[in-house]
Amino acid sequence: MVKIDLGIRGKKVIVTAASKGIGYATAKRFLEEGAKVVISSHNENNLKKAYEKLKEIGEVYYIVADLTKPSDVENLIKKGYEILGGLDVLVYVTGSPKPGNLLELSNEDWIEAFYLLLMSAVVAVREAAKLMKSGGRIILSTSMTLKEPLPNLDLSNVVRLSLAGLIKSAAREFGEKGILVNGVMPGWTLTDRLEQIIKDRAKRENKKEEEVIEEIVKDVPLKRIGKPEEVANVILFLASNLSTYVNGILIPVDGGLIKATL
Repeated sequence: MVKIDLGIRGKKVIVTAASKGIGYATAKRFLEEGAKVVISSHNENNLKKAYEKLKEIGEVYYIVADLTKPSDVENLIKKGYEILGGLDVLVYVTGSPKPGNLLELSNEDWIEAFYLLLMSAVVAVREAAKLMKSGGRIILSTSMTLKEPLPNLDLSNVVRLSLAGLIKSAAREFGEKGILVNGVMPGWTLTDRLEQIIKDRAKRENKKEEEVIEEIVKDVPLKRIGKPEEVANVILFLASNLSTYVNGILIPVDGGLIKATL
């Protein structure tokens, strides 16, 4: 079998929130393709565990960074650039805010979600664009909630929607520099976040967790939950030399769950 050259080998990549889930799977795929990668997480213990596994695959470094703190995000981009000797790709992944609806969530919950989901992305995109040369790629992992709001996930439904505007604005602004900005919208994916949602829904609706999983899968045309690696592969495509005229888009990776046509 002839292997397609994706143009990833030797690329200098930063992946945020990469100790687990989609971030970890993404860092792993870049390393498998020969990239040099800096991973980050706010949890140093989890980050070290991820590093120990990933260093068996390729050249990887780690930086502790709390995405709710703009100064940490700035430091991550700056130090990552210095460690790698440049920056070709930024993959922005973040954890998720707590479940809840409008009547339950406090002002503090909304403020924390703003810093976690939006402000961190703004800072990361801005600082990365300052350092990137033509050919750079910025890829933001968001959520299917941008197109398909979900019950009891109001923080994600509302705040993540702003990332669509950020991606479009940055794509137009940085396009003249040759920097492409795109995003992916993962659907139901096998992560710790999904486990949290399942447990929360089961408790609220007085159901077994198995019943909740069956209900979730029923709404997915492919009739299964996605894997983090399947999201990572789409991110890899957006960073590759196969996507040189793709800019300012959001790709659903949801098994067909989103019902909207546009």
